[in-house]
Amino acid sequence: MFPELKTKSLTLRQFKHTDLEPLCSHINNFAVSKMLAEVPHPYTKEDGAWWIDFCQKTPLSEKIAWVIETPAGFSGAITLMKLNSDKPILGYWLAEHLWGKGYVSEAAEAVVSYGFKTLGLPVIYSSALEENTASLRILGKLGFRKPVKGFATPRSRGGESLADISVSLTQEQWATRLAEA
Repeated sequence: MFPELKTKSLTLRQFKHTDLEPLCSHINNFAVSKMLAEVPHPYTKEDGAWWIDFCQKTPLSEKIAWVIETPAGFSGAITLMKLNSDKPILGYWLAEHLWGKGYVSEAAEAVVSYGFKTLGLPVIYSSALEENTASLRILGKLGFRKPVKGFATPRSRGGESLADISVSLTQEQWATRLAEA
């Protein structure tokens, strides 16, 4: 059964085929797609249909992809990927018109908590392009540490190699952060 999560102002739910239009509309914005490793630009309806099918068919033991639903409706996505590996990864994106409202921080807090408390993950990894200061700020607020500089080649940028920062958060660091809050 899909693990729907609710926060103060969000519902994190499973992708549905009716999400195709808003998915394509929001992620086809280059301001969004240029920060994501695996997302092409332009983003077509075929890309969106493939993604929704992939999310619905992939076992939850491997990947969980939630729709971020705000009061405005479908607003983005957040995922825990590579759950069956020793390096589970947190990823997310949000529609540009909703940036700066705290929605990603709220969604990421819920997903990280789920990963540690429910799934028992010992560590969660994430990364962001060095130019994506907003995402790096969110990860820092959540307690992600040990930045490692590297490079990424986002699909939307045609093979351009860009500075990337990888970070990690252990279950112990998360527990300490919660105890101090």
